[in-house]
Amino acid sequence: MSLKNKIDFGAFGLFPSGATPNERQIEWFDRERMIFFHFGMNTFTDKEWGDGTESPSTFNPTELDVRQWVKAIKDGGFTAAILTAKHHDGFCLWPSAYTEHSIKNSPYKNGKGDIVREFTDACAELGIKAGIYLSPWDRHEKTWGKDEYNDFYVGQLTELLTNYGKIWECWWDGAGSTEAVYDWERWARTVRTLQPDAVIFGSLGATPFVDVRWVGNEKGVAGKPCYATIDEISLVVETTSELNSGKLGGERFIPAEVDVSIRPGWFYHKEQDCMVRTPENLIDLWFNSNGSNAGFLLNLPPDRRGLIHENDVKSLLNFKKTLDKCLSVNYADGATIECDNERVGCEAENLISDTPSRFYSSNDDNEEAIINITLKEKSEFNTVIIREIIELGHKVTDICADVLANGEWKEVFKSKCIGYRLAERFDTVLADKIRLRIKGLKESCALYGLGVHNFTLRYEKNSTKSDKNLALSQGCAVEITDNCIDVNLGGVIHFNKIKVENSPLGKCELLVFNGFSFEKYASAETKDSCLNLELDKTVDYAYRFKLVFENPLDKEKAKLSVFHM
Repeated sequence: MSLKNKIDFGAFGLFPSGATPNERQIEWFDRERMIFFHFGMNTFTDKEWGDGTESPSTFNPTELDVRQWVKAIKDGGFTAAILTAKHHDGFCLWPSAYTEHSIKNSPYKNGKGDIVREFTDACAELGIKAGIYLSPWDRHEKTWGKDEYNDFYVGQLTELLTNYGKIWECWWDGAGSTEAVYDWERWARTVRTLQPDAVIFGSLGATPFVDVRWVGNEKGVAGKPCYATIDEISLVVETTSELNSGKLGGERFIPAEVDVSIRPGWFYHKEQDCMVRTPENLIDLWFNSNGSNAGFLLNLPPDRRGLIHENDVKSLLNFKKTLDKCLSVNYADGATIECDNERVGCEAENLISDTPSRFYSSNDDNEEAIINITLKEKSEFNTVIIREIIELGHKVTDICADVLANGEWKEVFKSKCIGYRLAERFDTVLADKIRLRIKGLKESCALYGLGVHNFTLRYEKNSTKSDKNLALSQGCAVEITDNCIDVNLGGVIHFNKIKVENSPLGKCELLVFNGFSFEKYASAETKDSCLNLELDKTVDYAYRFKLVFENPLDKEKAKLSVFHM
């Protein structure tokens, strides 16, 4: 939880510097984990981007229960949700007065339905903060791309922001809209007037008005570091590397929101029921978002019934169960903490205080702080968490952690940014002494919330080690072309060894699908007509991979085996 409005930092001689968050951004940080519901015409046409020519009669969920959606995310530990009220195809999930391309002309409830209403009502009932995605791009509306479209869009935006209670986030993207000229200032003024507490997510032309930025990818990975400060130009032209990492000393405070889907697609597709991200992978996403000074926005697409699929619900619940279990034991509790640089009233022992108003701060005249932590007893751990009072701006720009193991200090991580939260994992150690080294301080830092944890993640589903050839598993599909073996495992199945008999001599690369693109994972060289690729680290997040060979394959003789040893 943030500390704003609870502490008079000036009384301690602490003051903000550089770009700092506004009230909306502090509220957004405190949400931490959010859900995106992609639901609409594409759910029933089996597309990702519709073209606006679809008939409203196509939209007809048979068992729609938005309360089931919201209960699933609440049980999964998420605190806010955004609904695709209108996607690029222009079909509206509420009976908009501005178009006939809406739910009012669908079979759902004989045209009397309003899914935006059902969504906001369920959120209000279960204590989830509701947000809205109203796509700027509308492939159905004839006025799109013309000046009149600004009136059309403001009309729909006004309907959504006045008729459905409290809205906490307005989500804008630039998909398909590079040739259109929008009146972003008017749109933003509409949001600020009707829902003053709502954060605006966006970039491109909306940049002067946004509170939250895109992270630059849809893989679920924030930068290392990921500063909340950034220059506006990086959003205006969408420089992905800078969106990903931000900029220390940037002119504006616009933190990153990490958007990623629980499935390969953003809308529901039946063939992806066995491709849902595992709880272990969701934990990885948590470290790469909430653990990297960013927000976590996970897409959860309802199916054609109008329900969140059972596989998705199970993964969410196991994710929360695992995360809660790992965080429930903090080996720093009861530790002895000493520091050579601490402000009176803000001693280092406050790092483990249960009182929210207590924190650690360094002195003004010392550029380095060393914090020595002695645990109550030797313990196995692999994660350290620390938080910065972000209301004061980014103060820490260089932090390292060492562990005393086997009589020697060993550096286990270093980072250029703490921000709202830094959660760092490393190889498991057995130790009772940790040292935090904060270097290059140009002014006093303010930290709290020290955690020392053991994230040991093992799942029975698809992760049991055996010598079974996974390439022969039911649902696995193998396609062999001239120089490539393309493997769809039929689900996220762990593997760490690949064998290809009768493979060509020469180099080979393993490309693993991360949900949105193939990335190089390993390489090898075949010297005796049999490729044996043993991986240093198990692949535990992918349902698909490719083996790309330097030389042509014999498609008739090549034989693939995949194992988790």
